[in-house]
Amino acid sequence: MRRSTMKRKQAMRITAVTALAAACLSACADDSGGSASAEDVDARIAEINKSLEDNLYVKAAAESGEGENTCPKTLPEGETAEIVFSIEGLSHPFLVGQVDKAKAKAEEQGATLTVISGDDDVNKQLNGVETALGSNPDALMMMPANTEGLGPILQQYEDAQIPYFFTQKGLLESNATNQVLAPYGEEGKILGEYVVEHYADSEEPVKVALISGITGDVSSVARTGSFERELLESGNFEIVAEEPGEYRREESQTAMDSILAAHPDVELVFGANDEGALGALQAIKAAGKGGEIDVVGIDGQSDIFPAIESGDVLATVKHMQTAPYVVENIMKCLSGEAVPAFQVFPGDLVDAAAIEEGAEPAF
Repeated sequence: MRRSTMKRKQAMRITAVTALAAACLSACADDSGGSASAEDVDARIAEINKSLEDNLYVKAAAESGEGENTCPKTLPEGETAEIVFSIEGLSHPFLVGQVDKAKAKAEEQGATLTVISGDDDVNKQLNGVETALGSNPDALMMMPANTEGLGPILQQYEDAQIPYFFTQKGLLESNATNQVLAPYGEEGKILGEYVVEHYADSEEPVKVALISGITGDVSSVARTGSFERELLESGNFEIVAEEPGEYRREESQTAMDSILAAHPDVELVFGANDEGALGALQAIKAAGKGGEIDVVGIDGQSDIFPAIESGDVLATVKHMQTAPYVVENIMKCLSGEAVPAFQVFPGDLVDAAAIEEGAEPAF
């Protein structure tokens, strides 16, 4: 009951924040094109803070490395650990990288890793996790597409004394042994700080458009909200629009087309991931505005590096795969060692200077 209540509260909070954000964005420019009032900005910052209060990824970053959890039982000496890795799908290079690095770490650690892909189907992933219980693995590692409906299945693992772990994406109300999660909030903050410094000499507020990720998704809320808060607190930016890009390039290009139609004077675009940034860049170039609008993203994927080198994109933040860390923690736990409840490892900011100094893509 506790898990379900928490999820309902989070869903209600996210919906409310989304609605209030839309209202604030509408108020950010009056009929004559004027900037938002100080009261509007303060109200928006307050709403962002509220949305991040119980955000899993913000909480995980704040508590990274704290707490000690142990596995309900240890692996007998000489036995090979059997680990099941349930991943949401393999439709994105990052997801493929997660699997490849997890396999490499498992081989290094002398464990057997069985990968079950949900193929971007939430129900298929949940069914796969439930079916895997029948093989009686030593541990379950998950990167869930959605945690709705996962609670009863995880309870079955608990009843069977099989520890479960989360990589990249997690679950706030759970008895997971260890969650090595993505630093979504930290990534937005790091990128926001960079943008504030980049535009420090601007004499007029910079007009900014946000292309968020999946509507209501806590990772998108953390990234976009943390980025936006840095800009608004600086007092030198005006958020003129926000559109969801669903973390995909095509959808983000469509979102940017709409933004350009309504706000042709936009000066900076934030993509909640690099696919969002690259989709926005395609729309900008198609509109004949290449070189006129700055773009930033998050992930540090290989496709964004040439755009940074050419000056089409200002910067990104590397989003590192966490699966190999989880495999390490599973092996420690199964040998009797305690592991932290949460771990978060923020990536580095990458701009043209960083690439010149040898920075490499995250995936």
